[in-house]
Amino acid sequence: MTSHAATDDEQRTTTRRSVLGGVAATAGAALAGVGALATASRPAAAVDGDPAAFEAGDAPTVTSNDGLIESVYLSPTVDVSWTDFSAGVERVTLTLAVGSEAGVDEVYRETLSASDPAATPGDVASVRGLDGDGADTPSDAPPEFGAVDGGLTAAFERVDATARGDAVTTETLSATDLSGGETATTTLDVVFRADVAGSGEEVTVVRTTTVDLTVENPAGDATAGGSVAVDAV
Repeated sequence: MTSHAATDDEQRTTTRRSVLGGVAATAGAALAGVGALATASRPAAAVDGDPAAFEAGDAPTVTSNDGLIESVYLSPTVDVSWTDFSAGVERVTLTLAVGSEAGVDEVYRETLSASDPAATPGDVASVRGLDGDGADTPSDAPPEFGAVDGGLTAAFERVDATARGDAVTTETLSATDLSGGETATTTLDVVFRADVAGSGEEVTVVRTTTVDLTVENPAGDATAGGSVAVDAV
């Protein structure tokens, strides 16, 4: 019986990550990891960012007598750099998705373009260039999309992931049937993807991480409800 339960868990995890893999599927070369350089083809791209934008400490916990996790906030700031785009870059599309056993929700999808390098569409709060050839030091100027080797920093507005879809919601994250002194944990997979296109080429690079959200029903009295700030604020 134990073996069967383990198999079911593995199947659910595989299914969830297969869907997330669809969000993070590569159009050229892609590697997961902080600042991973996609070297399998040229041109190439890399993505980096503040880890605090994707993680909430070692074990974020909400203490709640009613078992509710009301919100999960995200506000990532990421650096995207590119190399060997002979005619520069035409556009950079940034996507962030969050998934659990209940499914996957796309939280952000925004496209920055060379036609308006200073534009901040949708949930993009600010966009700046990077000093040097992809160095991770933001400049005060807009990104130079025409650079052979260049990059940008994009900061996103703070968003509640539970309000962006039908999978990662208050209902799916909460555990309202917990008895006093019990806890329940939900693992969230977070995928950030950057698609960099120009010179007739497109390169995709991906960063992934997981966050465990725990709700605890204490044996005594506590304030009901709570939030988990998974952000860089």
